[in-house]
Amino acid sequence: MKLNTGTITKRLNPHKILIIRTDRIGDVILTLPVIDTLKLNYPDAKIDFLVNRKVFELVQDYPNINKVHAIEKDSITHIKKICKENDYDLAIAVRPLFVIALALFLAGVKYRLSTGYRWYSFLFNIKHYEHRKYSVKHELEYNLNLLDELGCKRIENVQPALNVNPEETEKVAAKLESIGVDIKKKFIIIHPGSLGSAKRWKSANFTELINMLINDDSFKLNIILTGTKDDELTLNAVEGGLKNKEIVYEITDLSLKEFAALCKMSVLFTSNSTGPIHIAAAVGAYCIGFYSPVTVESAARWGPYTERKKIFTPETSDYTANGDVMDKIKPVEVYEFIMNYISK
Repeated sequence: MKLNTGTITKRLNPHKILIIRTDRIGDVILTLPVIDTLKLNYPDAKIDFLVNRKVFELVQDYPNINKVHAIEKDSITHIKKICKENDYDLAIAVRPLFVIALALFLAGVKYRLSTGYRWYSFLFNIKHYEHRKYSVKHELEYNLNLLDELGCKRIENVQPALNVNPEETEKVAAKLESIGVDIKKKFIIIHPGSLGSAKRWKSANFTELINMLINDDSFKLNIILTGTKDDELTLNAVEGGLKNKEIVYEITDLSLKEFAALCKMSVLFTSNSTGPIHIAAAVGAYCIGFYSPVTVESAARWGPYTERKKIFTPETSDYTANGDVMDKIKPVEVYEFIMNYISK
């Protein structure tokens, strides 16, 4: 049964709230405004966040969070235990998996808010009826719309934001110096890796872009190639075709907080649709993103939530044509944009 929003708003005065978003980096960052909005509406409530352990470090000291719980994988037993031990009176499943819905129900959380469109939505007693599958809005807006069921006031000019501590900046500077980077010289970041959740710009395109930049005498910046150990094949493919590596440096041993610090230090950040672009946007870096024309993968749904961005998307409606549709984004277009941007 769908409860009346007005009745809930009058009755609900939660003391302990749990927000659940247990997937990837970008998903978690785009959920942070939910926490800020809840704090605005329930200033005396303690707001906890449940995330995947891989993302824990990034949000563990976020200002409006009382406590961050981290789990390796979604588990009915584990989530139920967390809820029982912390006595939440409101839980919001931004990621509405069955195991999460059942765990909240079995834990006896008084108010359980999530989508009304899953077969197991009867396990939630506050339901939000809005499909995400058509991707007509940004993911951040879909997340915030859940709070309409609570009658929450919205924050004006909402923007995900991550703080960077001076200590992290110092650590990054030391790591850059250790690989030969002159930290007094400005740099751009190119992050060619991707987890494969959307169509991606190929390594060869990144190689061609970098070659254009390093061959331009007016380009006076260093280039930092970033990734994790899992991205080594991609990074090797990009670097293998470079004609000159004198101003190109690779770094793969950064923590998430150090990565955020690196992004904040950069002139601009360039990548496919992937979690790190949301980190870059959240620390105020200018973002260049390569996004698929497929609706459910588009920048309209998954782009960095910032005005400081340039999105490149293939101009086509035919996603099934022979060849890679992302190759329609030409490296020369990106090169010209970067040179124009840094000249200003």
